[in-house]
Amino acid sequence: MIQLLIPRDDIALTAQVQQVLLLAKHHGFDIDDIFLGASPTLYCQLVTPSYSSLIGSDCLASCEDALSVLTDKPNLFLQYQVNFCAQMPFEHSQKRETCLVKIGLTAADSHDYVDEWYHGEELRSIRYSTNAHAADAKSEHFAWVLSLLCLDFPLEDALVVARAAMSVSRETWPTDSRYFPQLQHSVAGIFADDKQNHIYFPKIDKNIGLYPVVDSVEWVDRLLKFGVKTIQLRIKDSTRSDLESQIIAAIELGQAYQAQVFINDHWQLAIKHGVFGIHLGQEDLTNADLAQIAQAGICLGISTHGYYEILNIASLNPSYIALGHIFPTTTKIMPSKPQGLVRLKLYQQLIESLSCAANSDEVVSAKIPTVAIGGINLENALQVWQCDVSGLAVVRAVTEAKSPQLVIDSFNRIIQNRLPSSAEEVCDYAF
Repeated sequence: MIQLLIPRDDIALTAQVQQVLLLAKHHGFDIDDIFLGASPTLYCQLVTPSYSSLIGSDCLASCEDALSVLTDKPNLFLQYQVNFCAQMPFEHSQKRETCLVKIGLTAADSHDYVDEWYHGEELRSIRYSTNAHAADAKSEHFAWVLSLLCLDFPLEDALVVARAAMSVSRETWPTDSRYFPQLQHSVAGIFADDKQNHIYFPKIDKNIGLYPVVDSVEWVDRLLKFGVKTIQLRIKDSTRSDLESQIIAAIELGQAYQAQVFINDHWQLAIKHGVFGIHLGQEDLTNADLAQIAQAGICLGISTHGYYEILNIASLNPSYIALGHIFPTTTKIMPSKPQGLVRLKLYQQLIESLSCAANSDEVVSAKIPTVAIGGINLENALQVWQCDVSGLAVVRAVTEAKSPQLVIDSFNRIIQNRLPSSAEEVCDYAF
């Protein structure tokens, strides 16, 4: 059970949270385990099986004095009264004990507004044009943040979705990128609104289909012989003596079979040997030379784990966006919780509304291909495919199958809407 306890003096906020949760239920979220009650403290309390958090805000009747509230150190505090900003700097101790989110700061170079907070040692901020200080905007925004935290969204996702929700009707879950805020920081030196310095990666066929991720060139060879057209070589150990030879062989196999071979992470070696594509995680973007990858004409796929990370890389115009992990997986340590099908559908709708550039001379509207990854197998592949993604990334479903060829054929039937006659036919040779 998840409990959200709201101070008795703010009973109207409870009704607003209920409205958001009912909207979430309409879109497929499970809210049956969320209980709303009265908080015995000045703060809202979010209690889950794994943690308990105190959440304050100066829009609460019980927390009108923001300075005194911070003395009590809630876990999270949303500050809407901009006149307090000069008195409440981001001290190092506050970053550790209270995550302070400043709402509706005036942007220095325009009439836009900014919300900002610290994520660890990193200052994050989002920018938007809607009035953050309208009469009822504060409590409605706070209700959205609370509701999204109840639904187990991380704080950065809760803040961007809540901000987007302020630009649509109250009966609407935001899905159009036009209503989402812009991230203020740069990715590899590229800002979202910097049209002059954008870099562009080659586009790939939106119909990616089955996309195995394997850890050896032997598997690359084997699966390409089975007709796989897109594959990723992911070798986690960068100290392997045969790393470069594995990458060279995988690239040569891709050329021989006219397949799209992506190399995970090792971008310098991939560029050196003329790979078709490179796949990077969010944590790799800071160190990778994205301009060099683009100049080499190499496709780029990027992993994302939620709304914030999707917006984070949207300005890069990647060749595809990976969405995950959808279901629990043991193939690698994940930085986030399983996303599930409901969120996958919402992420897909957001990405479909994004426009990307075809090249540096001509900008056209085009859908960015997406690849779902994480725990996908023959039992859940159809549900994932029905979320309108462009590709299904699989690992153990193929590499641990009794007959990889038959499993690949079965995945392809799902992708082509030609299913086996029975579930037993699928599962018999898959495990």
